[in-house]
Amino acid sequence: MSQDIRDLFKSDAPDDYLGSHQLPENHREEFIQKLKASRARPQRKLNPFYLFKLAAMLVLFMALAFWLWPSATPKAKVYVAQKLSVEAQVETVERQYLASIDHEWQRFLSLAKDEQLVERYRKKLKDLDDDYQSMTKQFKANQHNVIVIESLVENLQTRLRLLKEIQVHITILNEKTTTDEAVF
Repeated sequence: MSQDIRDLFKSDAPDDYLGSHQLPENHREEFIQKLKASRARPQRKLNPFYLFKLAAMLVLFMALAFWLWPSATPKAKVYVAQKLSVEAQVETVERQYLASIDHEWQRFLSLAKDEQLVERYRKKLKDLDDDYQSMTKQFKANQHNVIVIESLVENLQTRLRLLKEIQVHITILNEKTTTDEAVF
């Protein structure tokens, strides 16, 4: 069979090299059925090992949940301790400032000779103290409000600064008075 392949394609009778076989009419349906049969699908059965894994994971999850659940109460205790700590810190700062204010007020009274000046500053300090008392009530209602805590400290600092400034002013006036008296 030594023929040139090009000659085969030129020939008019394709049945010569392909043969004279005709496909049966139901060939396509038979082919599809055989193809489906060859792809046998495995039947899914419930694997007992899978059920064992699922039960073990469920038990593990529940044990972990019960183990972590009680740890929430110590966190609450820490929160209460921190709350008390903040309150204690504010009280410590308050005591220190009030002691300094009282000390400066006593120095002011010893330096001041003008009763009207003393009364005017007593009234200013009383107004600041009233504001401080209202802020203290706000602080007790909401101890985590940083703005209220800052306002409390700022009020105490204002009182202390006011007393120190007036003492400096009185000291300067007293020095002027003594130098003026010495000149005459």
